[in-house]
Amino acid sequence: MTFSDQDVIVWMQSYLPEPSRSSLGRIEGLTTSNLFQALRELNIDAYDASELVATWKEFSDDETWSPLLARLVTMVDQQRGNPDTPLHIWPDFEDSGACGRSLAFYLFVLCFRELDEYLRTKDCPTPERTATMGVLERHASLHRRKFGTTGVDAAWWMVPTLRGELIHVGSLQFHRVTLGVGTFSPEPWYREEIAAQLGFGFRRGDESLGLHISERTDLTEDALDATFARAREVLGAVWPASQRRLATCQSWLLDDRLRESLPASSNILKFQQRFTLLPEWSEYDGNVLEFVFRQPTSEMARLSESTTLQRAVKRVLLSGGHWRDRIGWIDFDGA
Repeated sequence: MTFSDQDVIVWMQSYLPEPSRSSLGRIEGLTTSNLFQALRELNIDAYDASELVATWKEFSDDETWSPLLARLVTMVDQQRGNPDTPLHIWPDFEDSGACGRSLAFYLFVLCFRELDEYLRTKDCPTPERTATMGVLERHASLHRRKFGTTGVDAAWWMVPTLRGELIHVGSLQFHRVTLGVGTFSPEPWYREEIAAQLGFGFRRGDESLGLHISERTDLTEDALDATFARAREVLGAVWPASQRRLATCQSWLLDDRLRESLPASSNILKFQQRFTLLPEWSEYDGNVLEFVFRQPTSEMARLSESTTLQRAVKRVLLSGGHWRDRIGWIDFDGA
């Protein structure tokens, strides 16, 4: 079943809070000059920033888009600091023109200073705060590469960042996760009796960290060693926890069948080797197609295959096979 953008908006309105006075005031007070300055501060390309400025009046006057933005700002403000709040994932508004494609930019502009102050109060160092804000530029660059237009790829991903539950350290993004709770708890996880046998850090309700591999990630061994060392230092201060041990990753990158297609020297395989894999998995080709090809189509015949990885992915799919989202863990705090 497919849904129109209007269907998505109605669905979002059903769970979003009523707009607060603060969010309405921030929208009313956002001038085009301040908008452009904020976008450039966030390293958004000048061409995209100019287009977003030109769209702002139409957007802010619109009786659908402006109230939706106010509701999103209110939600982010209310949920900041609560990593167990469910995250609703909405499809990008590709068919709604400039206003739909601009929504996530305006949300980020209206919320990023509050996020920066929140992280500052948590003693998050300046380099990590700056890297965390870089998520908007990365997703905007990816959108332009895929579609040739101004937009934010996977715009919903801005929400966990703005809520303050995701911090970029070194090569990776780290997400606060309570096992068995919330949208990003790894699933399927160990059965309750097995988790109990494994003990501290593995049980439902234990705090953990989720690892995310963003666009342009350096997966070399030296970069990852430095990332984990820095993350233990930074996140131990920003997110201190008495019941946390694990960092988990749920990704097609952990599909052990990649060993059949990639050389032993592959950074992906060396990344895999850091993790203890759970025996269960889920099959999901969508993530592989998105992250390996980064193209606005999933038609096999139209997907380029210029790398060993792309050829391996296509070979499995064309043979009727599927790629697996595997879950792995490392001993992050207990090491």
